[in-house]
Amino acid sequence: MASFAFLLGAVTGSFLNVCIYRLPLDQSVITPRSRCMACSAPVAWFDNLPILSWFLLRGRCRSCGASYSIRYPLVELATALLSLFLFLRFGPSPSYLIYFVLAAALVVITFIDLDHQIIPDEISLPGIGIGFLASFFLPEPGWISSLLGAVIGWGSLALVFYGYLWLTGREGMG
Repeated sequence: MASFAFLLGAVTGSFLNVCIYRLPLDQSVITPRSRCMACSAPVAWFDNLPILSWFLLRGRCRSCGASYSIRYPLVELATALLSLFLFLRFGPSPSYLIYFVLAAALVVITFIDLDHQIIPDEISLPGIGIGFLASFFLPEPGWISSLLGAVIGWGSLALVFYGYLWLTGREGMG
């Protein structure tokens, strides 16, 4: 079962790479299929195996030889390890699934924020809702702690936003 959790994480990480690249560009994460950014050749299914394909192709496009970023297998590996860790902690349970979905959202948010200095609402707002709803079903944290965390988190960000606006006369976030 642990190997399945690792594999699920790697496959999910491959999809997260698509989200990381396409969401800031307002592109669909479903279609079209993955393509080489240099020559636009579609990536064949057998060249799209998480972690493994990058190493088999030596980080290059099969069609034109252009380099693929090392970030692709690193995101896949990190997501696979997160999935494995959560599975080892929670076993095959709703807790595992909920925490894995939230962890995957944080992976996407982290890399989009690093690249574009934005946190997409398409990821953060559903994450808030999922986290709060999950608090009714998970043993920890309870719904009161989740609600308090959301209020404090929002309040802290609002304080930074309006404080910066007051000090400089311009927006510093969002």
